[in-house]
Amino acid sequence: MLARPRILLASARTRIAGHEALDPLRSLFNDLSEREIKFVELAWRGTRRPGIRALAISISWLGNGAIYPIIALPLWYMAHWVARPLVAAALSMAIAHLLYPWLKAACARSRPCNLRDSLEPLLASLDEHSFPSGHAMTLAAALIPLVQAVPIVWPLALGFWLAMAWARMGCGHHYPSDIAAGGLLGATIALPITFLS
Repeated sequence: MLARPRILLASARTRIAGHEALDPLRSLFNDLSEREIKFVELAWRGTRRPGIRALAISISWLGNGAIYPIIALPLWYMAHWVARPLVAAALSMAIAHLLYPWLKAACARSRPCNLRDSLEPLLASLDEHSFPSGHAMTLAAALIPLVQAVPIVWPLALGFWLAMAWARMGCGHHYPSDIAAGGLLGATIALPITFLS
């Protein structure tokens, strides 16, 4: 399951590597990283207590893929009308995962834990680049169709998305702008698919 994103990112990186036109964008991200690192350090310091650390690791690990069947199975059994939003969620996630390796390779933004030696990552990352956050993107792409189908769960969905955002910073893997961009990308893909389905 984890090999596929690495293969896509390697392919994208190979095709984009020598493009000097991307240098200003990469320079912008270097400057932005220096400005945002303090927020990551704050979140990371908040994970020093063992229970909080375990929570951040668990939430982040769930975002590697385990959370999606956990979200989908109860909804699948709720009613037959939930099948359409589940298909919309799957399609949104698939499209997002076709785009994001190219964005990661184009931006080539180093993860916070690679910028500061003091930010020891709490768990291994799935790839070397941080922008945009694939976890925030995928979760937004999955949750938007489901919230549209079952609106009463929106506080739970928002809460879990915010918990994922915190966990990714707390693990030293992402800057706030990575998470915001990932969520925006996932939402931008999921909203039209959701309303057209």
